[in-house]
Amino acid sequence: MDYQLIVTNEALAEFCQRISDAPYCAIDTEFVREKTYYPLLSLIQLATEQHMACIDPLAIRDFSPLAIILQKPDLLKVFHSPSQDLEILFQQFGAVPTPVFDTQLAAAVLGYTHQISYADLVFEVTSVRLEKKHTRADWSRRPLTDDELDYAMDDVRYLMPVYRQLNQLLEERHRRSWIEKDLAEMSLGSNYQIDIDNLWQRLKGLQKLKGVELQISRRLCQWRENIAQQKNRPRRWIMADDWIIDIARNKPTDIKALASIRGISEKAIDRNGREWLKIVKEALQVDPSEWPVPQKTKTLDVHQQALGDCLMALCREIADDNGIALATLATRKDIDNLILNRKTSRLAQGWQFEMAGQQLLDFIHGQSRLGVEDGIIRSFSRHERE
Repeated sequence: MDYQLIVTNEALAEFCQRISDAPYCAIDTEFVREKTYYPLLSLIQLATEQHMACIDPLAIRDFSPLAIILQKPDLLKVFHSPSQDLEILFQQFGAVPTPVFDTQLAAAVLGYTHQISYADLVFEVTSVRLEKKHTRADWSRRPLTDDELDYAMDDVRYLMPVYRQLNQLLEERHRRSWIEKDLAEMSLGSNYQIDIDNLWQRLKGLQKLKGVELQISRRLCQWRENIAQQKNRPRRWIMADDWIIDIARNKPTDIKALASIRGISEKAIDRNGREWLKIVKEALQVDPSEWPVPQKTKTLDVHQQALGDCLMALCREIADDNGIALATLATRKDIDNLILNRKTSRLAQGWQFEMAGQQLLDFIHGQSRLGVEDGIIRSFSRHERE
């Protein structure tokens, strides 16, 4: 093996000491979350240019040396599409690793396929085709086989050459600044904290509710989340979305009325029915001024749709000029959001704004116009070529 399997506190501390002077490291995690609210962190794979280790978090008790490494400001942590990894590490250590580098994001601004997978990116860069035979392994099972551990280590073993290649291309093409803000925001803890007061907005079937029904659904979502956290069980195991919707619509006042709602099991009613009825009763007593208000869906009028067509055409040319996929730069939803509410559009943030957003806003505000030059759509200043 070209890596160390770490199963003791002492070995982890020693390994962290050995890599503390490295300029960057590659990190990946394996976890299981099918039967729990909180994901069970089952492996941490970590590699530098000189050292690699597969850390068993189910055997380790003192993570303080690793927590220091993850927060070390002069040690760059390289991930591929790291949102889930960062969420899990945040829950485990109470802080998000920083600074970070996302190879999927870097690949996007360098012209690779939109949201390219790790295996595809490794093949593009190294010509190594990774196996997929353990994609559904139970990483919490012990002992893991050598083959499974080696498979897991591939997620950092080849991340190192991928990072080196992408980093070099970013420097050569002067595109690192495009993603610096996006990378910095990945380390914000607020991204991985659950806003329990607004979970009702994610309910399937929310459009069926109005008025006090929204207040009932909000309170039931809060209750469900608290119970799921306390019992460490998936929220769907505690209470299904359609149960919340139906209870909010029917507003039952007693167990009989609750039991008449189709689909809710007798077992669930016996266990939680009285608590749900209490929540409904309290919600009905809340002043209407405190009821939640759903966001109104805005639609483009015919003139805005035509404007969107023009902006989409301009984005297509900008993406082509910069050698990236159109979907990486902008979708039609991004264009529509820019027209309706600038703050909600990806084109008003980060590298997308630097590359295209400002040009699109200039056009929207009449500061530029579209024209055709040699058969290609271009953006010109208002007085240019007049």
